[in-house]
Amino acid sequence: MTKLTMVLASILAWFATAHPVLAQQVRPGIERLYVLYCGEIALNDMGRFSPGFSGPGMLTDTCYLIKHAQGWLLWDTGLGDAVAAMPAGQPSNAGVWRNKKTLASQLAEIGIKPSDVRYLALSHSHGDHVGNVDLFPQATLLVQKAEYDWAGPNNTQRFPPAMKAIKADGDHDVFGDGSVMLIATPGHSPGHQCLLVKLPKTGALLFSGDAVHTKANWDLKRAPTQNFDHAQSLRALDRMAEVLKQHNAELWIGHEPTEAPKRKYAPDYCE
Repeated sequence: MTKLTMVLASILAWFATAHPVLAQQVRPGIERLYVLYCGEIALNDMGRFSPGFSGPGMLTDTCYLIKHAQGWLLWDTGLGDAVAAMPAGQPSNAGVWRNKKTLASQLAEIGIKPSDVRYLALSHSHGDHVGNVDLFPQATLLVQKAEYDWAGPNNTQRFPPAMKAIKADGDHDVFGDGSVMLIATPGHSPGHQCLLVKLPKTGALLFSGDAVHTKANWDLKRAPTQNFDHAQSLRALDRMAEVLKQHNAELWIGHEPTEAPKRKYAPDYCE
């Protein structure tokens, strides 16, 4: 080993020891991303969710599982697994929920148990996103405080009160290395949030939650008038555009049916 090589090795060793935070920023701990099928929604009136359309329509329901050095994180839980046992689906106020494959079975294919999930990050509290929350009683909820405090029907709580919860007040760096970020995008609901994920090979992705239901909504910068706060929903689109530009990220719209064929679903994964 030359003298120069020895000096460089010493410098690198010192850097890793003396500056662990900086070293972590250079090499974040996120490893891979699994895309999970979480159901389908047959709509009676597509216009309720995509202004300008009328008549029946369809939305997909997508969840995402992230493997990080500090633990597993699940983004949304989709329609309840019980719906998979209903041949005709489950009627809802917007149409019919259908589920061809349970979330639990997809986790088993990957080789993990619900108890392995450390963080359960939820875009918001609507039924097609929280249908399987009860599978993860040991997980720590990652939600916006405004969503957690929002009273449910008949003044009920929207999340299991016994679950540990981190109630974010705005954007939040989940693992402290910038690889997984909660992005506050209220409007669809009081505490709606998106998720920014930075994969080592695929690059940065922004998961829409219900801030955007369809590609048409995004392209035309419009939001359903039935949202909790329509004006706030439109501002959320601007915020998302800023995040996409800042991080050179790609937008993944979980409810957009035309995106489903483009995704690699579990047990396959993205890095």
